[in-house]
Amino acid sequence: MLSSQDTSSRRLNILKNHLCPHEDSSIVTNNNSIQQQQFNDNNNHSIIGHHLTSSSIDNSSSVFPIDSSHPSTHYTKVRNAVIVTGCRTPFVKSFGDLMDVDAIGLGVSSVDGLLKKTKLNPNLIDEIIWGNVVLNTKAPNIAREIIIDLNLPKKITGVTVSRACLSGLEAILQGIRLIESGNAEVVVAGGSDSTSNGELTMPRNFTKALGKYNYGKDKGSLKGVIQFFKDAGNPLTWVPQPPAIAERSTGKTMGYHADLMGEINGIARKAQDEFAAASHRNASKARREGKFKDEVVPVVLKNGKVVDKDNLIRDDSNAVDKMSKLKPVFRKTGTVTAASSSPLTDGASCVLIMSEEKARELGYPTDIKIRHYATTAVDPYPQLLLAPVLAFPKVLDKAGLTLDDIDLFEIHEAFAAQVLSTTACLANDEFCKKYLNKEKAIGVIPPEKLNVNGSSISLGHPFSATGGRLVTSAMNELRRSKKKYAILSVCAAGGLGGVCLIERE
Repeated sequence: MLSSQDTSSRRLNILKNHLCPHEDSSIVTNNNSIQQQQFNDNNNHSIIGHHLTSSSIDNSSSVFPIDSSHPSTHYTKVRNAVIVTGCRTPFVKSFGDLMDVDAIGLGVSSVDGLLKKTKLNPNLIDEIIWGNVVLNTKAPNIAREIIIDLNLPKKITGVTVSRACLSGLEAILQGIRLIESGNAEVVVAGGSDSTSNGELTMPRNFTKALGKYNYGKDKGSLKGVIQFFKDAGNPLTWVPQPPAIAERSTGKTMGYHADLMGEINGIARKAQDEFAAASHRNASKARREGKFKDEVVPVVLKNGKVVDKDNLIRDDSNAVDKMSKLKPVFRKTGTVTAASSSPLTDGASCVLIMSEEKARELGYPTDIKIRHYATTAVDPYPQLLLAPVLAFPKVLDKAGLTLDDIDLFEIHEAFAAQVLSTTACLANDEFCKKYLNKEKAIGVIPPEKLNVNGSSISLGHPFSATGGRLVTSAMNELRRSKKKYAILSVCAAGGLGGVCLIERE
């Protein structure tokens, strides 16, 4: 039996190897480590070994705003950008009420709702920037399709960005940079995803054989048909494949990684269940108090039915008891369940961004600004979703603030284990000394400041729509409470993370 000191030391060694693999490779050959156990379990030494010896910290991590030296974000700031307001469609369980509305349609409803809410003249819009993860290969630039379907002025340009679950937030930040650099006055930015409408792909051997046949010299001949079947293989294998939910680099699902993070960071199953239940409790309370009325806009279906309510929030008071009976879903010996994970969701969100001068001229509020932003990255294995921890001190240091100065925290809840791992690392003195170059812990995030109106576990997570929801939720809560600072945090596939600071003046 390992002592608590030994256990703590082992966890820190694992974190060290994850974040700074070149400093000490001994853990790779330590058969007692959690990582080595996983390698043995999965007979995947070579793939994992490659990732452990690659660079874990992306040295080109960008820091926003404009005084960053990173070339992709460096520009001359000529004006301030403000976020006027935001909105979202209802967040609905995939293959449910919004199953017949694709990501373009969800985006149309969201932008239409924003324009009606603000009574903005569409002729003033310079650009629509849109996030999307579950791509429609027939219309990959969703932003432009939204403009066309809404019959907005055709002069409005549109661009679609994809940065996994950071896509929506990335779209917003690109809009801010566009305005602050003097290249736009009014931008609509957001994102949408419909898992219900994800494309099913045919196996590669089938599509390659079909392409070779269609464009080859033997098309239409018996020889060509025979060669097609040789290349395509057994017809029983010609079954459409659903979109991959595993990390390409590790072969493991995001849930598997979250479960592993829970083990490495000592996050108990009970703590995860209680956190998930609190998310539902906060969302249920917010809905009863009418806090979502100002941010949710309806989706009108082709049959005339109106979908105007979130349908994933649980109102039952004994949620923890029910959650405790569920089995883990990603690892047999794990702790992550369906209840402590964000569900597959359909939805869209967007915000209206303006230059401060234009907003003031048109009579819109100018009190909300995104002051600082940082993106960071870690090796996807093992702690795929830990990157935001590295971004917190970057944002706080730029702002000259401490964690105690922040009034609200909106942390995307991919999994309870991921959020609790993030908060545990930020509160750990030794971790922050070793990996964040700090003299002591960044600090403790009080539960009463965290996701006060629920988050992705209770509301849902339509990938690219989560960024806009977080910004809108934080903005509205700052205005209601008359508080000043909110921090937003999003983890994403590929070992990416993003954190930003919102200020109400």
